[in-house]
Amino acid sequence: MATNVKLKTESSRFLSTILVSALESCREGDFGLQEDLGLSLEAMQALDQLKADQIQSISENYVRDVPNLKWFPVDVSKLTRIIEIEAREAQRYVMIDEFLRRGACKEMMAELFGLRSTQVASRKRFLNVPTVKGRLPATTLDEQRKVYDAWLANITIADNRQRMLVVAKSTGIPLSQIYREVQIIEQVAATAHSNASRICA
Repeated sequence: MATNVKLKTESSRFLSTILVSALESCREGDFGLQEDLGLSLEAMQALDQLKADQIQSISENYVRDVPNLKWFPVDVSKLTRIIEIEAREAQRYVMIDEFLRRGACKEMMAELFGLRSTQVASRKRFLNVPTVKGRLPATTLDEQRKVYDAWLANITIADNRQRMLVVAKSTGIPLSQIYREVQIIEQVAATAHSNASRICA
């Protein structure tokens, strides 16, 4: 019940704002909003004779007996599409933060997310993630084996970014090193596939 009353109040306030905006536009010779509302010029002229509290009263009376949102048309398909886009963008930023926290270097952030060095630096500063300067530490043979095994074990994950995160979580190895090893693995696999294709040909 409380939610219903709140929606009615907000809807009334919104409708009142629209009516006032349409009236102000008409006074300036712009009848576009009035026409979009479907109100006649005579109705706007009558509205022009009323005070602000009376316009608010009109809005309250209009929405009182109208089911919530019935007076406010919603393009469900468009709204759903926008929600999905925003959700994907939110997930992207969650992934970016996870990558930075797990030691991703600026080169892989540029390739995988299209981020510039300044964007990476700013985000790291915001997240309080220290920037490691200098060359990447050499990956030990044990770490190479762990990355290789974990990478193959998660071959069913189509998104390589998600796959790298899973490898990082399971091995504890920084993403910058995983990224370097994955490039080697993929390059070797591509070369082997190319050689196999030439032999079959």
